[in-house]
Amino acid sequence: PSARSPRGLLLAEIGASHEASPFQIALAFLCRRRTQFAIPKSSTGAHVEDNAAAGNLALTDAEIERIDATFPLGRPRGGVPMI
Repeated sequence: PSARSPRGLLLAEIGASHEASPFQIALAFLCRRRTQFAIPKSSTGAHVEDNAAAGNLALTDAEIERIDATFPLGRPRGGVPMI
């Protein structure tokens, strides 16, 4: 989301409390369950390090609830999406 949107501001706020970027917070949120994974884009070595650092973040239950409420799931899709 845009950094100035309500969604972007939420990720930035949570990121500030963890000394992390909004992108790191989003990645930590997406990878919080052992049964889920994300494949983030990494075009530079610094970007790879930023993405890896997201794995060290521990979001609180309250932060997860806030992100869940701000980014609600859409309706279920059938099958596996094609890229």
